[in-house]
Amino acid sequence: LLFVILLLAIAIVFSFKSREEIKPGSDEENHIIKKVHHVIDGDTIIVGDIRGRFKIRLYAIDCPEDGQPWGDTAKYGLIRLIGGRHVRIESHGYDQYERMLATIYVQSDSEEEWINVNAKMVVCGHAWVMRRYYNDLSRDRQNDLNSKEYWAKSKQVGLWKTENPIPPWDWRKDSEQN
Repeated sequence: LLFVILLLAIAIVFSFKSREEIKPGSDEENHIIKKVHHVIDGDTIIVGDIRGRFKIRLYAIDCPEDGQPWGDTAKYGLIRLIGGRHVRIESHGYDQYERMLATIYVQSDSEEEWINVNAKMVVCGHAWVMRRYYNDLSRDRQNDLNSKEYWAKSKQVGLWKTENPIPPWDWRKDSEQN
């Protein structure tokens, strides 16, 4: 029995593909579905399965930080969208912190369509579009994100209803100087 368990453990370990073996943008990576294990903040999650877990940074958006106004609300908004659910991952590479940069999709309640979570966070007023970093998205997807942010801003949805919302990149810069 111990021998069988040992063989199963070895098979699982050798069947695991490390991050380095999965090429960003490959069909294999862009069609993987993983379970969300933890939402760190409004734009960072941990996903995985029995073979391992890894961190994902939602691509082309930036949510308020922990300690920043609306930071907790953005986090709970993401939890409501994907907490404990399975998500489809579209990779856009990795950042300097070795987090996968990705567009995340979750199935609708009817399971008839996949919802772009990154765009949903913008339209719900939980995130800014990071135009500086979305160049590898198609022009249509860039325009979609921009129009969702414009709509949320004009309708004062989410963080846009607060007085003078500060973009997270400015808030981080100010926090580092103090």
